[in-house]
Amino acid sequence: MTRTACFFLNVFVASAAGFSSLSAAVPPPVMMPNGVTLLTHTGWADSMLMTSSRESVKVVVAPAVGGRIVHYGLRGENILYENPASFGRTLADGRSSFSVGGYQCDVGPEIRGLPPHRAMWMGPHAYTSARPFAIRTTSPADTGLGLKLEKEIVMDPETGDLGITQRMKNISDLEVAYCLWDRTLCAGGGFAFFPLKKKSRFPARWSVRKEFEGKLYYDGDQPELPNVKVLDGVLVAKAEGAPGKLGADSDAGWIAYTRGKQLFVKYYPYFPGGDYTDGGNSVEFYWSDKVGELEPLSPQVRLRPGESYAFPEKWTLIELEEEATTFEQARSLVKKIPPTPFKK
Repeated sequence: MTRTACFFLNVFVASAAGFSSLSAAVPPPVMMPNGVTLLTHTGWADSMLMTSSRESVKVVVAPAVGGRIVHYGLRGENILYENPASFGRTLADGRSSFSVGGYQCDVGPEIRGLPPHRAMWMGPHAYTSARPFAIRTTSPADTGLGLKLEKEIVMDPETGDLGITQRMKNISDLEVAYCLWDRTLCAGGGFAFFPLKKKSRFPARWSVRKEFEGKLYYDGDQPELPNVKVLDGVLVAKAEGAPGKLGADSDAGWIAYTRGKQLFVKYYPYFPGGDYTDGGNSVEFYWSDKVGELEPLSPQVRLRPGESYAFPEKWTLIELEEEATTFEQARSLVKKIPPTPFKK
């Protein structure tokens, strides 16, 4: 096992021990530990910055808008989507909706049509940093869903890789059932790609989200889209054109996105016997001309009162010598992606 794989598996084990209960948020310390700096980022006060020694990989977390990652990139170039019209805005502004972009952990399945939970998704999150190069954010309790969300984001100070532990806890008096839904909005115009499962539940091995009589579903019989190609077992989709969404039951445990000279890889565990209730998908991709949204999904789990469930990820950035401008060039980048740390 590589040094980086050991680092992130140890992070997840430590997080599992440290998050045995989601207690009331601890007020942020006056002084941050080594590797974490408080600052105002694009109008959001009390944002937190971590920077690695290699290639100056930078990550910024903004508790004011859901404890989301709003910047992750090499050499100052953000691979994540930013919306300047929303810089500095919060729910306190009284706006009904606004798009921030970046990464956030939500709950699903989407096709179930869960009640709105804007405070958990967009509201201010409590935050703390109890050790070097580590940030923890905690959402308000949502009584409608009966949940509270918590994230720990840890940076490898040498490589800039991130370990992320996403956790939901049942704070209600009843049993609940949800999945964790990573929604990472990248800047549009790039290519997303991931391997397809050989023995897929879908005849085409992938599916397209559709709507019938107000209900969402995924059609995997004969999906066809102008911005999608399947090349030697790998689905490649370009974030351009009319908005749409696709999914797959991929068992590879990663999804990648390339734009400019950056290759962004998100690793996550896949559970062969898992109850993937959002159309059977373990990963999804939404696109428009502005964004490419990478969406790994956990299986749906049932939680008794007080129980919690964690879904870990590892993120990495790879600098490219030249930009991929075709589907075939994007497909060729598979060989640059290191093995997932979540498979033995």
